[in-house]
Amino acid sequence: MAANDRRLLWIAVFGGLLGWAQRSVPPVSAITTEEGQRVAFDRGTYQFRELTKKLPPQEPWPAGPAARQALEGYGLTKNLPERVVPAQIARGVYLVGQQRLSNLTFMIDGGPQGVAIIDPTEDSEFELTLTNVEKCGRRREDIRWVLNTHCHVDHAMADRKFRELGAEIIVHEADADAVEKGTQATAFYLLKGLTAFPRCPVGRRVFDGEELELGQQRLRVIHTPGHTPGSVCFLLEVDGKNLLFSGDTVLYDGRLGWQGNPYADNQQYLRSLRKLAAFTWNGSAVQWDMLLPGHGAMALDKAYLDVEKARASVEESVGRGKDILSTPYATPEYRKRMYGRP
Repeated sequence: MAANDRRLLWIAVFGGLLGWAQRSVPPVSAITTEEGQRVAFDRGTYQFRELTKKLPPQEPWPAGPAARQALEGYGLTKNLPERVVPAQIARGVYLVGQQRLSNLTFMIDGGPQGVAIIDPTEDSEFELTLTNVEKCGRRREDIRWVLNTHCHVDHAMADRKFRELGAEIIVHEADADAVEKGTQATAFYLLKGLTAFPRCPVGRRVFDGEELELGQQRLRVIHTPGHTPGSVCFLLEVDGKNLLFSGDTVLYDGRLGWQGNPYADNQQYLRSLRKLAAFTWNGSAVQWDMLLPGHGAMALDKAYLDVEKARASVEESVGRGKDILSTPYATPEYRKRMYGRP
């Protein structure tokens, strides 16, 4: 058999085995909201979003033990959405973590050349992530690339373990030194008991507008500083849909990145959100279809709604000189908008 024929046979066999494995991975489950948006909820987002619909706006927003009591009082501790991991999000795109943490870790299948992991989170989740990759029909040795949306410890801590496995670490140039040197920009001090960030050499430093070739997949890098200097989002087109891997720049339904760290810049953050809201590529406007953020719920359609909510919220906060809140649920504006919805 000629070498080219063997190669074609190997690709056909690989494709068949991979297709069988992928069919055994359940699709991510979603709920259609009152806005007509299909959303894959985590428990916390679902509970507090539903609470805003039921708790009269004139009543104080509960905190601590009172929050649990309010959730129980409105029947929001039972029959909650279950997040199954791993799960298929789109063709070649999977959720592979995390079940224990609030973070989300994604896998992009690049075909025979390997797979990419986006935001591997804390190193305690390393083995579980590998197990989930294998459940998606790929070997741990197939992990060729690890991409960070930003350098924070809850997104990039496991980089070193994946590099030891053989993966190339890919970070925006403005956050790369933090990953390599373990600076305070990684916010490692927020993890109880962690005295230093596990430093990791970066294999590739990327810049705004680059296109990354990850086997058969192509990701576009969008520099969105503000949460950290090197925060990025990634654009992936799948079957005519624009997927936005947004890290902590945009989260579902008005949740925002944590701006309480000393390396955050609210003015930059606003410019980044304006950039996403009006994003164009090759002269054409991009409509965001799916939002795959670093935490919480995922929007499986109409992701432009979430980009616009984030832009409007940060614009209002910056314009009035107010703090940018990472969750909107206790704010009068959000509660007034949500109360009484089905």
